[in-house]
Amino acid sequence: MTDQSRAWPAEMDAADRVRHVAMTRTTPRNAGWIAQEADVSRDTAVKYLDRMANQGDLSIVETADGTCYKPDDVTQFLHEVRTLAEEQSVDELTNELRVIGDEIDSWKSAYAVNSLAELRQSLARDELSPTDRRDRLEIIEEWEYNIQIREAIQLAISLQSSLTKLDADPRTGENGLGMLQQES
Repeated sequence: MTDQSRAWPAEMDAADRVRHVAMTRTTPRNAGWIAQEADVSRDTAVKYLDRMANQGDLSIVETADGTCYKPDDVTQFLHEVRTLAEEQSVDELTNELRVIGDEIDSWKSAYAVNSLAELRQSLARDELSPTDRRDRLEIIEEWEYNIQIREAIQLAISLQSSLTKLDADPRTGENGLGMLQQES
């Protein structure tokens, strides 16, 4: 089912539709495809896509389909860090780190490995059944995700700590310092 097969809400203008389509894709897509999905002209899509790329929301990549757009990985990661810092306490984030650590430790034990690299190497074992290989591939994918989210959580804790030192609350956006004094 494509986005165009459903009706767009009346409050979503062309820019909102292009943004929605472009930001919810994991594979790079060209302007024509995005325009069709967003129910806008190709020129309109290009205008908004280029604006989003200039703002750092999208990356432009060249593929067999020509110039394509995809969500910028760094921007997405930093957005995740900010969201974690704003929505969760240090205690909640610390608990998430513990849960991730426990899950990784359980995989190390279950697969008799000491690292993600060792688990990858274990895929070459002749005695593994196709089901065992698929299971390990799924665990590798989850492990990689856990590493990424662990890094985001660690940065979110650091961000909260830095903002606390500045007397700013990341969850409310309030700054206890008020306006910074300008030098004379």
